[in-house]
Amino acid sequence: MGDGQLGVWRRAWSRWMKIAGVMGDFQSRAVLSLFYFIIVLPFGLVVRIFGDPLRIRKNRESSWTEFALKLSSVDQARKQ
Repeated sequence: MGDGQLGVWRRAWSRWMKIAGVMGDFQSRAVLSLFYFIIVLPFGLVVRIFGDPLRIRKNRESSWTEFALKLSSVDQARKQ
């Protein structure tokens, strides 16, 4: 192989790397967008619709939460 042929292959390789970089950027954005719209978005909607983290829905007669009083001793304090 002469220097002329080697230069042609190097130019072809550098052009191919530029094209592959553009294709890789597009492919990664497409895959991440599909992941978001297929997995993350529906999960977030379900949690928002059915979740009640502040317990403010009116399905209970009281918002009081029972607290179990635990007697502490020196032995229990040492086991922390």
